[in-house]
Amino acid sequence: KINKNGTQPSSQKKASTVEKAIQLLLTLSHEHRELGTTELGKILGLHKATVSRILIQLAQYGFVYKNNETRKYWLGPAVHQLGMTMADVNFKQVMQVACPHIDNLSAAINETVALEIWLGNSTVTTYYALSDHPLKVVPQGELLAHHAAAGAKAILAYTHQERVDRLLQDELQTITENTLTDKEQIKTKLSEYFKQGYSIDNQEMHIGICAIAAPIFDQLKQPIAALTILVPVSRSENLLSPTLIANLKSTATAVSKELAAKRIRVSS
Repeated sequence: KINKNGTQPSSQKKASTVEKAIQLLLTLSHEHRELGTTELGKILGLHKATVSRILIQLAQYGFVYKNNETRKYWLGPAVHQLGMTMADVNFKQVMQVACPHIDNLSAAINETVALEIWLGNSTVTTYYALSDHPLKVVPQGELLAHHAAAGAKAILAYTHQERVDRLLQDELQTITENTLTDKEQIKTKLSEYFKQGYSIDNQEMHIGICAIAAPIFDQLKQPIAALTILVPVSRSENLLSPTLIANLKSTATAVSKELAAKRIRVSS
C-alpha cells in the first residue's frame, strides 16, 4: 500500500528494514568471514549506502561489529549471546537423552565416552564418562576443530557437500603433526567415514590421544552431535575392535531414535 504522497506507511518501512537487516546477519553467518559494505551490497543486491546505514544500527545493539583496521563487519556479541542461550537449552535436552547411553557404553567398554555437540563450525564436549583405567583421556571442554576432531568429522561426513565446502574454504590450522589440512584429502576421508558410519582421529587434535566417533541425528535426519570414544595412543588398537565399533554405532543410533521421538532439534 502507498500513501497519497507516494511514500510507504512507516510500518512497512520498518518491516522492509528489518528484512534487510536479517538478510545481512544471515549472509555474515553463512560466509564465515568479515565482509565490507560494498561486498555485502553486491551479494544482497542492495545499495552500499543502505547496507552501511543498517550495519551502523545493528552495531549500536551489538549484533555486528566493525573491524577498524579492515573496515569490514562481522557478527557481534549480541548474536553469539542469543545463539548460546538457545544452544544451552538444546544442549540440556540432548544431554538428557544421551547421558544414560554414554554412561552405559563407557561401562561396557571401559573407555572414555564423550558427547560432542555441533556449534556450526566446530564441536564442544558437553558431557563425558570416564574409564576406570589409571591412564585415561579426560576431555577439557575446548572448542574442537571441524577438520581434526573425531566427533566433528563424523558430523561433517553426513553434512551437505556445499556446507562442507564453505567450512573448508579458509586456511586450516595444523594442530599436530598428524592433522590433515589438504582439503581434497579431508573430503576423501569424509567420504570413507560416511560409508563406514564412523570417523577416526589419529592424534590429529592431541598427540597421544586417538578417538572414533559416530554421528547423532535429529528428527529431520540432520547430524547435530556425535558420540566419541577417546583412548590413549597406547590402547589405540582397541578402537578398531569390531565389537567396540558396533557398540558405538548402535548407541549413537539409539540416541538418534530417542531424539527423533522427542522432536528435539539443535540448529546448525
